[in-house]
This record gives sequence, C-alpha cells and structure tokens, in this order.
Amino acid sequence: MTSPTANRILDALGEAIVEQGLASTTVADIARIAGTSKRTFYEHFATKDEAFLALYAARSSDLLAAISAVVTDPSAPIDEQIRAGVQAYLTHLAATPALARAHMLESHALGELGLRARRQLMDLHAAYLRELIDRSRAHHPDLRALTETESIGLVAGLTELTLRTAMDEEPLDGAAHVNEAVDFITALVAPRP
Repeated sequence: MTSPTANRILDALGEAIVEQGLASTTVADIARIAGTSKRTFYEHFATKDEAFLALYAARSSDLLAAISAVVTDPSAPIDEQIRAGVQAYLTHLAATPALARAHMLESHALGELGLRARRQLMDLHAAYLRELIDRSRAHHPDLRALTETESIGLVAGLTELTLRTAMDEEPLDGAAHVNEAVDFITALVAPRP
C-alpha cells in the first residue's frame, strides 16, 4: 500500500508523461506537479523509472480490480461476463485515455526493464483471464480452457486493439471498440462446433 504522498507523486508522474513523455520528464517536473520537493520524491522512489514502473503496476492492479468488481458470477452466461469485463476494462482506460496510451507506449522507453515489467503485467493479466474462464467452466463445461500461450495472445491482442483505438483518438469505451473486443475474446473461448 502506498502512502498518500507516494500516490500524489505517481499522479504527478502520470500527468507529466502525458504532457511531455517519459524521456523528457524530470524528477523536478514530477515534484513541481505534485507540490512537493525532489527530496520527498527520492524518499519514496529511487529513480523516475522506478516511479513509472510503480505507476504502471498500480494502474494494472486497479484495472484488474475494476474487472473483478463486475465479473462476479461465474454461472452467468459467458457472453454477459465477457461483455461486462470488456466494458469495465475499457471504461477504466477511457477515464484517462492519454495516460492509458502513454503507459502502452512508454514502457518501451525503459528498454529491457520496461519490457520485463510489461511482460510480467501481461502474464498477470493472462493468468487472471485463465482463472476467470476456469471458474466459468465449472458452470459452462463447453467453454474452451485457454492455454497460457492463447491467454497471452488474447491479452496482447486486446492491448494492441486498444492502443490503435487510443492512437486514432477514438473513445476507448466506444460501442464499436467494445463490440470488437467482445467478439475477439468470444471467438477464442466460445465452444467449438
């Protein structure tokens, strides 16, 4: 659990990277936006990159919590569960679309460190997706269980669809994007004829 000051610093970092990108953002910029000092920044984070990874992980955790809040009944029809989960995912990202876009792009700016963090979070999301489907399969045995590779591909595909929507400056939670994402997931988990 992070402190209120650390959260304020992370929010300021998010604002700064949206405005000027991670590479151009300095600790002084973050401290100024947070209304604190560079010393206070360093009391919470060793580097700007560490703070970025903390923000990235926190947003990922918040995203999974948003989905968990609405996908609560594994016995519900799978199409309803998928739609609710996708809507929660996209609504969460749409609340701060510029930051969502920045996170998808800026993790690459950290090189190997950013790629490892991205992989770890993708793996976490893929495992969460497999868990949701496995719980539903207890009530809907005709659903396909996803392999680890399939679930990673699904998360990566959904991330790419969302990034393209963000880069085209279309609403992340717009009906067309929601329907595309629902169709994409349903095609992988729906029973095969």
